Amino acid sequence: MTAWQTRQHDWIGRLDSAVSEVFEMMLERNCSPAEIAEAIAPSISARILFSGAIHGECVLLASSAVAQVTAEALLGTPSDPDDPASADAIGELCNMIAGGWKSKLGSEEARCTISPPTVSAHSEGLDPKTEVGFLRFYRFEDHVFGVQMNF
Repeated sequence: MTAWQTRQHDWIGRLDSAVSEVFEMMLERNCSPAEIAEAIAPSISARILFSGAIHGECVLLASSAVAQVTAEALLGTPSDPDDPASADAIGELCNMIAGGWKSKLGSEEARCTISPPTVSAHSEGLDPKTEVGFLRFYRFEDHVFGVQMNF
């Protein structure tokens, strides 16, 4: 296994742990990696940039249903898919996942900073980057979303 493969394996494990912790603590739901990269049609994405010891990005790709359920869980009130709170919830979810992942890094790597999330509407499917990175899918209840890390 190459040094990058070893690091990638470690970083994936840290991401899986961060996603699970965020969902359990903040959304009171179980969330785990999806074994099969299921087809999802993301309608919204949130992006966090890393700079400093690590340069890259964390991109969360979600459907409007995931955004709506996330907003309802975070706010404790019913949400409409077109409600701006749904977009804000996806941004906050990305922020919590990126921050949780960063907190699990070694002290040298954790010296990176993270940007505020940028949220945008998405009409196309997942766009694998040519950069070094990885894409993971996660399932909670009947919902699937993706987290793409690029470095």
